Amino acid sequence: MRISTKLIPALVVFLIGLPALAQTCLGRDEMPAQSKSGIESAAQQIYEQAARGDAAAIRANAIPSLQSSFNGVAGAVTDHKTAFAGAHAQVRTSFLLDTGATPSADGQFYCGVFGVNGMAANGAEFALPGLPAGKYAVVIQDITGGKAPYALGTVLQDVGGWKLAGFSIRPESAIGHDGIWYLERARDYKKQGQSHNAWFYYTTSWDLMAPVTYMNTRLLSKISQELSDVKLNDVPSGGKPVTFSANGKTYTITEMNVFPTDKSLDLSLKYSVPSTADFNATIADAQGLAKAFAAQYPELKDAFTNLWAHAVDANGGDVAGLVILKPAAKP
Repeated sequence: MRISTKLIPALVVFLIGLPALAQTCLGRDEMPAQSKSGIESAAQQIYEQAARGDAAAIRANAIPSLQSSFNGVAGAVTDHKTAFAGAHAQVRTSFLLDTGATPSADGQFYCGVFGVNGMAANGAEFALPGLPAGKYAVVIQDITGGKAPYALGTVLQDVGGWKLAGFSIRPESAIGHDGIWYLERARDYKKQGQSHNAWFYYTTSWDLMAPVTYMNTRLLSKISQELSDVKLNDVPSGGKPVTFSANGKTYTITEMNVFPTDKSLDLSLKYSVPSTADFNATIADAQGLAKAFAAQYPELKDAFTNLWAHAVDANGGDVAGLVILKPAAKP
């Protein structure tokens, strides 16, 4: 699993009196009982099929556009089959979305009460641009009791019955800690002036607490607000690379992500190179960058186990250099 700063949505400013929209959203406690039952039953059936590793059954009950591009769903089902072993799912929440006759271009849906202080505790905002006119549902299920907790998010479309239109599985913990733990550590690092550690722990917290990437909640907004106070100019964000000078050269860093494993929390960066054909020279260069970055920011030893630098060329070549920051956690 890779945790990426790309997943953090732009901070939304909520104003009193949002404009009247044709698009509507009903929360779980607002939608008709029959609708809720049908929506959640369909989502629970999808979980049961995923837990069995039965991607074919999921595909058979998907909308045509998803059936024609099903590799991502099939891959997610296969990758998480062992994670579902011995686990069970419980619906956390569900929403009924109606685009109206003319869907908005940005696909924004506001669910619940919004006021001067933003959304209510049980409110949510969805960004689903490009939806054809119709009725949709979003169901979040918590998968627990297995190797680790996960959130299963399904988007359903009403096409004479609820059919699968979107599917994602996301971890809710990293090396044994949940999003609240990372949020608390981020705040501690922020107070200590360890801006890089704070930044990456805030992003990890957001990623673990966002059940799907297209949903915003009051807590997620709060994390984004706190993150915006951490000022960094050497971490890529919004698809914009940054430069880092070391070893007599300037590196163009395109991505920087948190990468949890079973025993470690690693930091991974990617940088552009013309070619990775000379493997030995490239791995030495990548390791040199990793060492220089770790030396410039010694605080990283407090927060991460390893630092990886990936040299990536235009042909997809990827050569990594490693710096061990501290011993991995014991099993």
